[in-house]
Amino acid sequence: MNVPLLPLLVALILAVSVSGCIGQETVLSGEEAAEVLAYAEPVTENLLDALNEGNYTAYSRDFSTEMKEAIDEAAFEQNREFIISRIGLYEARGNPVVTEAGDYVAVTYQAKFEREDGVVLRFVFKEDDPTHRLHGLWFNSPMLRG
Repeated sequence: MNVPLLPLLVALILAVSVSGCIGQETVLSGEEAAEVLAYAEPVTENLLDALNEGNYTAYSRDFSTEMKEAIDEAAFEQNREFIISRIGLYEARGNPVVTEAGDYVAVTYQAKFEREDGVVLRFVFKEDDPTHRLHGLWFNSPMLRG
């Protein structure tokens, strides 16, 4: 059997990189978590409302420059169509978990959408960014992967 070596090597490097990052993540609580949630909650609420409404201007309002370059209006429309067609509109989210890894803090929620409950939403901010711009955003669920 002749298996291409490069894809296997890339997969191995990614697996090692990801497992290394997970070990370095620390859960924040108390006052530290409250400080993050003070700016993260309004960003989260605005973004999810804008997703439901199909409003790119509001959706990208809190994006970092890099996020705006990565997710322009056309990409937003494609992503929104994919999300809505698979899991429906956003309905609610559970209690957040705030974590810290390196220079970043993340807020992770379990969310309910019309057709799926338990969708993992992850919002990432740079710790030293006084503007509290969003630097990363992930939606993860079985229906979005399948």
